Amino acid sequence: MNATTREESAGPLGVIGCLAAGFEVLSRNLWLMVLPVLLDLLLWLGPQLSIAPLLQRFNAFLVAQPTPDPATARQVEQAVQMLGPFGEQFDLLSLLSTLPLLNVPTLLARHAPGTVLPLSEPRVLLVTSALALVGWGILLLLVGLVLGFLYLNSLAHQVSLMCSPDEQESGEAEGPALSGVEGPALSGVEGAEQIVGVSSGALSRELQLSSTEVLSRAVGKLIRVFLFAAGLLMNGMVFASLWMLVVGVLLTIAQPLGLLVWALGIGLGGYVALHLLFVVPGVVLGGRGLLRAIWESIVLIHTQFPSVVGLLVLVIVIYEGLGYVWSLPSGDSWLLLIGILGNGCIATGLTAATFVFYQERLAGSGKQGAAG
Repeated sequence: MNATTREESAGPLGVIGCLAAGFEVLSRNLWLMVLPVLLDLLLWLGPQLSIAPLLQRFNAFLVAQPTPDPATARQVEQAVQMLGPFGEQFDLLSLLSTLPLLNVPTLLARHAPGTVLPLSEPRVLLVTSALALVGWGILLLLVGLVLGFLYLNSLAHQVSLMCSPDEQESGEAEGPALSGVEGPALSGVEGAEQIVGVSSGALSRELQLSSTEVLSRAVGKLIRVFLFAAGLLMNGMVFASLWMLVVGVLLTIAQPLGLLVWALGIGLGGYVALHLLFVVPGVVLGGRGLLRAIWESIVLIHTQFPSVVGLLVLVIVIYEGLGYVWSLPSGDSWLLLIGILGNGCIATGLTAATFVFYQERLAGSGKQGAAG
């Protein structure tokens, strides 16, 4: 069934159909989960970058400062008690999987395996200066961004090959309007079977592209993803700093008002992040320019809000629920390897499902060269 017939008769895949299609893409391309698994193995069995010496000096500095009243002294003591264990457990290498919407999904970046390994004690490299901390942080964030792009771009490429030939034109598409949304959504099994029928026409067009063209498109997408990440980080740092300053002042003047502003800031941050959810799929799958990808992500959220929320809730429940199960084995048990493999499988399938969701509603809505 071609794209036009599907659009007129059935509309885009529903949420369950997108989930089924995403895991079908994974089942046909199991190599897609290799990068998340390798990164988790590095965080588990590789060397650790510890910032414990820096935090110990910072704690000593806090304790040495005079406190104006007992309440402040208790707050300083609580901060020292929190920072101590954090410094012992935090591995700076986890920054390889930190950037939201752009990272390689890993289990151990969120659930630290501890300081005991199955075979021996981990090799710990100490970060002893603030300058070294900044340097390592920038390097790891950049490497994590490149790894995230390679992972997401490979995933998007495999999802795009599952389209019908009518939806492909040199791997890029256009159309400001959403694809058809009328009519009932396809069932999960039926929709997955339709979307994962590999298009020989699309595949042949991909093979006809020269290595120079492929590299040029990949570099262009990487630049757009880098600009998006830089924008997120800079704006996040500026607004988060202002927000924390305002909250701190208000907590001193009127605690209830400070708590209210704190809650409003969290809600506003989540609202903005929701509207940027499909920017990366727009770049790596739809071949959009950055501004257009942002605009289409906002439009998609507003026009498909119930479906987006349904997909997001299912993804979070499945990923976080199973993530808790995968992390139950301790760091000194080889059973953790099962959790690493399971997390790589589930995370990749869910990510593919979000790409299918985007593709069904936006990526195939016309033909045009992507904006630069």
